[in-house]
Amino acid sequence: MLRHIVKRSYSSMGGPGPIPLGNKKKQQEMLEMIRKKQEQDSMSGAGALHDDAPEPLTPEFEGDVNPKTGEVNGPKNEPLKHGDWSFGGRVTDF
Repeated sequence: MLRHIVKRSYSSMGGPGPIPLGNKKKQQEMLEMIRKKQEQDSMSGAGALHDDAPEPLTPEFEGDVNPKTGEVNGPKNEPLKHGDWSFGGRVTDF
């Protein structure tokens, strides 16, 4: 008994696509919206952040030495916020 593996492609973009909606006009409209979004994303560049991504933190000082504490090679931002220590987005409260 042989089984055939079928790869379904509902999209004209060459890869697997969304499930068909049943209404051809709505299906074409959806595919056009997907194509426009992909073009918009490709024009924004490879290193660009997603629209929903949070803004990266700016360091509080330049160089390797913290001017307030004199600490060498320490964190560039104050890790103690709201009574919790945060490192790289992970928070602990001892």
